[in-house]
Amino acid sequence: MDILIAEDEPVSRLRLQTTLQNWGYKVTTAADGDQALQHMEKSDRPGIAILDWMMPNVDGVEVCRAIRATQAHGYVYVILLTSLDTEENMVAGFEAGADDYITKPFRVHELRARIRTGVRIVELHQQLTSAAMHDPLTGLLNRRAFFEIFEKEVARARRQQLPLALLMCDLDHFKEVNDQHGHPAGDAVLREAAQRLRSRVRSTDIVGRYGGEEFVLALPGCSLKQAVTIGEHLRDCISAEPFITPGGRLNMTTSVGVVTTWDMAEAGHLLKTADEALYRAKANGRNRVVADFRTAAA
Repeated sequence: MDILIAEDEPVSRLRLQTTLQNWGYKVTTAADGDQALQHMEKSDRPGIAILDWMMPNVDGVEVCRAIRATQAHGYVYVILLTSLDTEENMVAGFEAGADDYITKPFRVHELRARIRTGVRIVELHQQLTSAAMHDPLTGLLNRRAFFEIFEKEVARARRQQLPLALLMCDLDHFKEVNDQHGHPAGDAVLREAAQRLRSRVRSTDIVGRYGGEEFVLALPGCSLKQAVTIGEHLRDCISAEPFITPGGRLNMTTSVGVVTTWDMAEAGHLLKTADEALYRAKANGRNRVVADFRTAAA
């Protein structure tokens, strides 16, 4: 767990840093509220922030309010460090969004207990966030989470004038698996298909379960020609080996629709266009890749 210490008193800051590092935590320090805010704006910001109440320029309460206003990068457990231990000040700190407080000078055993509480709460938030974003059967992003991330990738591709490919895959005749071999077999096929698809693309690519037997993949920086090649690799990885299920060894194929970003196309329109390409792949006999060449860069 990464911990931020924002404390303008060098001796107190060093004592906190040394104590936390001796307990095995990774520590980032800030000498004032402005530096603390810079650390909190990062995507990999610390999960716990110990903020001195009284700091120059921006105090700990203001930093706390700023953290609570931007929860995009995950929950931060905020501990206010203060010599202002009146009831009025404590209430003001909690109303600003603080989770806990420690009075100065801090007591080591009390600090350790409060940090452990913070770690448990941050980890619980991370688990709940992950559960809300991922499909429980396959472990891939669920439809809502994929679309939220894909919208950001579309905006980034447009801003940076970079290609972005979208592939939509559908397992052929999947309904027959459930009907003839039972839902446990169908679940086994979906889990294995998800693993095969995920293993064939880069770690920076985005893979989700769009619903039922449909999967979606967003490939940043990928041209239409490259995406078609990857689509063929994905098609091959599904059909290359039988799926081992409770209902026996099953041979599966997949159809793939491919598009890339173009002009000012929105995320929803790209998904619709990919779905149309997938429909054509199904209509033309399945087990094939169909690309919408209207979406190729000029």
